[in-house]
Amino acid sequence: MSLEKFLLEQGLRISIDGTKGRCLVADRIFTPGEVIISQEPYSSVLDSSSGNRRCDNCFNLSSNLKRCSACKSVRYCCSSCQAYAWKRHKSECQMLIKLNEEKQRTPPPSLRLVVRLVIKRILQQSGVLSTTADDNFEIVEALPTHFSETQEERLVLYAQMANLVETIVAPSEVDLKDICQLFCRLACNAHTICDEEFRPVGTGLYPVISIINHSCAPNAVLLFDGKRGAVRALQRIEKGTEVTISYVELAGSTKSRQQALKEQYYFVCQCQRCMKMETGEGILEDAILEGYKCSVQQCNGAVLSGTDQPGSHCVTCGSGCDIKKFKLSESAANKLLDEANTATKSKDDAPARKLFEEAEEIQKEIFHVHSVHLMRTRDALMKICMSLKDWQSALRYCLLTLPAYERAYSLKSPLVGLQYFSLGKLQWFLGNSLEAMRALTRAKGILSVTHGSSSSLVRELSGTLQEATLESAYKDQSPYGLVSMGMDISSL
Repeated sequence: MSLEKFLLEQGLRISIDGTKGRCLVADRIFTPGEVIISQEPYSSVLDSSSGNRRCDNCFNLSSNLKRCSACKSVRYCCSSCQAYAWKRHKSECQMLIKLNEEKQRTPPPSLRLVVRLVIKRILQQSGVLSTTADDNFEIVEALPTHFSETQEERLVLYAQMANLVETIVAPSEVDLKDICQLFCRLACNAHTICDEEFRPVGTGLYPVISIINHSCAPNAVLLFDGKRGAVRALQRIEKGTEVTISYVELAGSTKSRQQALKEQYYFVCQCQRCMKMETGEGILEDAILEGYKCSVQQCNGAVLSGTDQPGSHCVTCGSGCDIKKFKLSESAANKLLDEANTATKSKDDAPARKLFEEAEEIQKEIFHVHSVHLMRTRDALMKICMSLKDWQSALRYCLLTLPAYERAYSLKSPLVGLQYFSLGKLQWFLGNSLEAMRALTRAKGILSVTHGSSSSLVRELSGTLQEATLESAYKDQSPYGLVSMGMDISSL
């Protein structure tokens, strides 16, 4: 079966755009929450921090992982996963054993991803592994490399890594130029595999999903069940409409998003959100998200941070402000944030909290209340407070982040849904069951669409919502107060 026929069976087709190249277009109506397309990765690898906690085959968490008895480098959650992966792992296993015998370090995940891709290509070509319409090397080769646009320093690095791949696999099986181009393909086509709460666990190449183009106002979202990628509709997608997802962090100014896209994906986004950049609405939005707040207390406007002239003005009221003073304060806050992040990595939560709080005090004086900089600092404080079991402070910071989340992201964004889920759990734990019901209901409305109603996250959310509802009803009928009914707050 051809890829075109396979896609038509899914209600999709490929269209060619003069500017964007290939596009994935809906050939029927997709409703909110519907899976548009799902795919197993052609090649995937766990990141260094996940290898000891997740199965190398299915990528699921497990407390009972068993190491491969030969290479002792990969772990599986069950015999079924190990048996399923063996055809692919057999060749890698021998290579890892050889490296261990030669006292060489295990290759990093980025290198192993390419090694696994090359091994799978060889196994498919020899007939050991079968091919399907959405799982073959031809559709990998069809992905753009942007070889001519890649910086020379990066190409030199890819060439060095290609030499390592040749050494690991076998010189007779690989071509250095082809391997270098594979690194280029992966750099602009691979996806970070995340858990249900968008925490990175690995990297995978999904050659059909990679056809889907970017938009800063996407109509679909990519999530993962283990390592299987699934693209769900965020809204009703009409027949003939291009399906889009986001490639980069959307909580940022147009300039930040454009820069990230240009550096990694080599294109200038021309989506509807980016096209507002030169309009009054777009300028105000960028100033609020990443600029400085207006010095006039009664004004809710902001100043673009990229403006270096001393006579910079608020985009709303036109009042002047001292950009240099703001930049000095921002620099001081950033220094504190660097120290706070270092302390967080070392699990020094109490010192980290103090540093984040000092940074927040500075940021409150220079940034708009909806600034993404302030939002990220408060988000970090919320998580540290939960780690320190200071639930009241965690709730306060969570409430402070929500307006910024809703402004920086779409109201349909799973990140907004997850923040409401955190809010609801904190409120319920602190005995505010009615408020918790509202937050959890809002979270369920979003996450049922983005994750699917049968996902483990939404099942957990539904259970929490049901308990909060019962508790609220009990409180309404009881003359006595009631403490939260045994919720495990550690799951936050």
